[in-house]
Amino acid sequence: MQTTLPTLLLAAVATLCLANDASKAPPPTSQQQQQQQQFYQPPKPEVVQKHLNKLFVEELDKDGDQYVNAAELKEYLKKFHSRLILDSIDKQWVYFDKEMQEKAPGVKVLKWETYRKLSFPDRDLEKAGEEGKQAKAMLERTERRWKLADFDNDGALDKAEFKSFLHPEEDERVRDVVVTEATELMDTDKNGIVSFDEYMEHLKRVSGPEKDKDKNWAPAQQSHFSTYMDKDKDGALNEAEMRDWVLPSHDREEGEAWRLISVGDVNQDTRLTKEEVAAQPDYFMGILPHEFWQQEGHAGTVKQKEEL
Repeated sequence: MQTTLPTLLLAAVATLCLANDASKAPPPTSQQQQQQQQFYQPPKPEVVQKHLNKLFVEELDKDGDQYVNAAELKEYLKKFHSRLILDSIDKQWVYFDKEMQEKAPGVKVLKWETYRKLSFPDRDLEKAGEEGKQAKAMLERTERRWKLADFDNDGALDKAEFKSFLHPEEDERVRDVVVTEATELMDTDKNGIVSFDEYMEHLKRVSGPEKDKDKNWAPAQQSHFSTYMDKDKDGALNEAEMRDWVLPSHDREEGEAWRLISVGDVNQDTRLTKEEVAAQPDYFMGILPHEFWQQEGHAGTVKQKEEL
């Protein structure tokens, strides 16, 4: 079992947690809640293996040599990641379409007040106790993102600006807010840095069952923190160290490609066979396309989002 959580995965988790806050949808109906319960039931391994074999032949092994190398995997992951983002934006944009205004012929915009009213109803903001406090904090974070993405300062977002709002990590002009949000999310004592204990508490919240099943999980995270993340060895992550973690400067898809190869490459030849991929269904199912999750009744599952 892989005991370390890769940098790319953790950065994506921190980003997506906050992106989900910012793109908060109206409360689900009872029927939707029942449907959502099955999102957390992982598909059967044999079903995943069947689809991984299909993916290997049709998408991964581009040169048909029965192997997938890092370059082929990187190419697929770039397309996969781009599609995840575009699908996310399209779904949100369609949802708010009826509430938009036409700024110019064929150009619709979504006003902040409209978005706020639909996404943060007064009944949520007026709740007593911690629930109301969290709703207000979420609203503040969301409004900050909105203003950063509103490049023409007209109080409304067109679709391009809406992309920067939902996925600031993809836009150089606003991506720093992801570092700020990730720090705020983990910095429970509000001293501006993330201590090792705060880091571990965050990992426990976002990690799966491996944290309880694998006795080496916690020591591995501590080693990763002290060896790779805490560069000045002061026991905490400052702004620069958080930036290196949440917004790594290296090619994320290339890093993810090599990580996947390291997991499945049994004979250590730095490439993957169809059998090696299928042998790790729990690990590789995160790269299956969205159509798989829809067909199997798991569309929207957290597994796929967390993997990338």
